[in-house]
Amino acid sequence: MAFMNIAAALIAVVASCAAQPLLHHTNTGQGSVIRADANLVLVPVTVTDDRGAPVPNLTAANFILKEEKTQQAVISLSRESAPVSLGVVFDLSGSMSAKMGKARAAVREFLKNIETDDEMFLVTFADRPESPIPFTSNPSAIQDALLYAKPRGSTALYDAVGLATDQMRQARNRRRVLFLVSDGGDNHSRLTERELRRRIEEEDVQIHAIGIHDSSDRMSEARGPWILEDLAKMTAGQHHMVGNLGELPELAAKMSLALHEYYVLSYRPTPPGLSGTFRRINVQVARGATAARVWVYARRGYRMP
Repeated sequence: MAFMNIAAALIAVVASCAAQPLLHHTNTGQGSVIRADANLVLVPVTVTDDRGAPVPNLTAANFILKEEKTQQAVISLSRESAPVSLGVVFDLSGSMSAKMGKARAAVREFLKNIETDDEMFLVTFADRPESPIPFTSNPSAIQDALLYAKPRGSTALYDAVGLATDQMRQARNRRRVLFLVSDGGDNHSRLTERELRRRIEEEDVQIHAIGIHDSSDRMSEARGPWILEDLAKMTAGQHHMVGNLGELPELAAKMSLALHEYYVLSYRPTPPGLSGTFRRINVQVARGATAARVWVYARRGYRMP
């Protein structure tokens, strides 16, 4: 059974936690083939070093996985390198006017790690979201579209992420990532934050976000950092808050290094959760597994079928 069929059968039981720095490293360990039944949970996990590069050669024994604070036995681990379906979600609200050059450069750097079998699309947003570039294999199409884009209006961030998430359902690759660039919160969406969170919870999409955050007295913009951080943490993605525009391109390049590589852990929950309940998960790499500091990204929970 293909991975996406497994994930769909389990309602995308791809668990997650907040990124956290730890100390670790060791030997390689190819996991066995993942088999699915009604009780099996699959947990995609990205582990990076300080440079943003994926950390190879970890084994199942190097991971500590807890569900509802109870440690679980990892049945198997596999390391995967898969083509990506990528959605670039770009803020074109009026407050981005002075930031467009560096924001475009950030997208350009992120797209430098696109590979032959990848596909990508573009969603832009101001008063409402638009999708000027549907799925394409040509990164230049996205860069060209942004080159002539003019910022204006308000910020419909929730609607834009919702549109991108819907569009991702047409993706051909099983690994699905959104790269979100914005400088503030939301002040013009029809979707509420709660509605968006629930929609994302049900989708197998990872969100990486860069927030360009100026000091602001406006409540919607002041909440910007926390909105972007929460979307990233929900989906096992990275989030960086940027005050210095010059940092944007370098950060975007760093975030894209682990775009294609990740581990998949599997376990059977003990004790099993009740049907329909949300189960919180925490994934760490054990101390001493590597000599260097690493960062662990995994979804922070899943809903029982």
